[in-house]
Amino acid sequence: METMSSVTGNTSGAIGNGVTPSTDAVAAVTAPTTPAPTGKARIAVSFLLVDKDAQLLVDSARILTMMTGNAAYPTPDPALADITTARNSYAAAVTAAKDSRIGLKLRVQQRASLVALLRTLAHYVQVTSGGDLPTLLASGFPAQRARGPVGELPAPANLRLSRGKVSGQVIARCDPVARAGAYLWRYALSTTPTAWLPVVTTVSARAVLNGLVPTASYLAQVGVVGSAGQGNWSDVATVTVL
Repeated sequence: METMSSVTGNTSGAIGNGVTPSTDAVAAVTAPTTPAPTGKARIAVSFLLVDKDAQLLVDSARILTMMTGNAAYPTPDPALADITTARNSYAAAVTAAKDSRIGLKLRVQQRASLVALLRTLAHYVQVTSGGDLPTLLASGFPAQRARGPVGELPAPANLRLSRGKVSGQVIARCDPVARAGAYLWRYALSTTPTAWLPVVTTVSARAVLNGLVPTASYLAQVGVVGSAGQGNWSDVATVTVL
């Protein structure tokens, strides 16, 4: 019983052989921090180049309004007051540019100053938002459109065949297809419409077909190749060779 009581008396200090409890050591261990997830949204700044003066004034005013007091962006860089001053100077220069050549030069300078500040602010917003789309849009800046799979491209439209400058030659054209990597042109004599001759490949919506039989009638089709492979063939067009 005496031994039992001596062990019990040591529970607040050393245990048996003088080793202290490990509770303090366990409490000192902290879990590693997990970084906040990063989104994929990206700011679009092309409007800074393509906007007309009036539209740039509207877009910059929207950004200033939505950034002011926005808890998601506590320390804007550059300061919104600096951007407001630059915008006011630009607005005044736009009005003055209507009356003099000197005013026109000043407008260009003031626009460049405002655009430079907005570019820096865009970088701040991109970093601070972490690429989160709703947070990014809350700044008043537009976001780039997400790039998804293109899928199969449509068949080219408006295929036209015309005689070339020399005998036995045909010029083929069609309307361009966005994101087409190549155009494939196939053709055959109208008398044997399924006996296709070797396909001609081009990178533009135009092809020159040579070595055709003079006075013979030909038919042709065109297709395009994209990231998803070749799409459908176009409607048939016909021509009589010179």
